[in-house]
Amino acid sequence: MKEDKYITWENQDGIGLLTLNRPKKHNALNSKMITEIATKLEKCYVDEDVKVIVLQGIGESFCSGGDLTEHPFLTTENDRLKEQYIRDNHRIIRCVRRLPQPVICALHGMVSGAGLDLSMACDIRIAAENSRLGVLFTHLGLIPDMGGTDALPRLVGLNKALEMLFTGDLIDAIEAQRIGLVNRVVNKKELEYEVMAFALRLARGPLQSYRMNKRAVYRSIESQLEIALENEISGQCELSHTEDVREAINAFKNKRKPAFRGC
Repeated sequence: MKEDKYITWENQDGIGLLTLNRPKKHNALNSKMITEIATKLEKCYVDEDVKVIVLQGIGESFCSGGDLTEHPFLTTENDRLKEQYIRDNHRIIRCVRRLPQPVICALHGMVSGAGLDLSMACDIRIAAENSRLGVLFTHLGLIPDMGGTDALPRLVGLNKALEMLFTGDLIDAIEAQRIGLVNRVVNKKELEYEVMAFALRLARGPLQSYRMNKRAVYRSIESQLEIALENEISGQCELSHTEDVREAINAFKNKRKPAFRGC
């Protein structure tokens, strides 16, 4: 097993296991972790020994979102740095979409914010029954910045997507399956087995057919994704200057609930 600072990687019988490895932070994403994930996935483009990829997280959660303690929106007023941070996030989303291999996401615990966006970029989502999923960006007066504005309405429909975006409420795994956010729900103890069984089934199947199916599906919606990603950049950077975001940042730092004023 090869281990970077924030991820681990292992190839088991053609199944590439990419594991988020910041358990004490509930696998919250920071810039270095994002770079490690993207770099590893990009290497899979030409790795014929990897037939299927499984994205998972160690510890109590799959991914609780972005690491706010290191987020540029909380640490700088430089819009170029904020924009670059979001573009770096988008690198993962583009990579997952363009990989020839099927990408399965194994979910458990908290799956929120950027963690939810990351999971939605994957082709298949299998969730443990203890999973809790939510957008959460609205709690900071912001919008998704890892392709969530494109993926969420495609998966759950416009009405439910807007409800989740506006409220930031968490939903359980059963509700997530009902609305189409995850493919299936399994017992937490059986998550690893179920994910690996499905991955092995795909790995033994017609790999070129998967590649063509994936390419055809995502090419048909690729232009809309690019529009969504650019909208996320402009919207996020514009929102970062609002009073509501400043209030949310202060509330986060002082561990209190923000009092939004709508400006």
